[in-house]
Amino acid sequence: MKKFLFLLVLLAVIAGALVATCPDREAHRVAVKDVMSGVINSEMDNQSINGALASIGTAVAVSAVDAYLNSKLIIRDHTFYNVGVIDYDGEFRMVSVGVLNHVFTISEDDARQLIKDKLPSL
Repeated sequence: MKKFLFLLVLLAVIAGALVATCPDREAHRVAVKDVMSGVINSEMDNQSINGALASIGTAVAVSAVDAYLNSKLIIRDHTFYNVGVIDYDGEFRMVSVGVLNHVFTISEDDARQLIKDKLPSL
């Protein structure tokens, strides 16, 4: 009986920790924006664009991504974790998962594809 009670208390503590440490919308937005910014910077390096033009292009692209995330990022709360999705051509695409105060994001390849598909239409 003591082992069962200990197991119930342990499960309640774990569940409480999961609920208390779900990241908020801002944490999801910042994490996805950081991945997208890294992709934009690497694309600028790959295109051999240097100097002021690269800085201006990067700033404009990051601002466009930030504006897109501000308007399209939706956080779906699932009690113990939450999922960040964006409306992508009428369908929802998962871009992040938040659990235990950490946000796991999409890969850089997926981010690169999202930017190439959506950035020209912003």
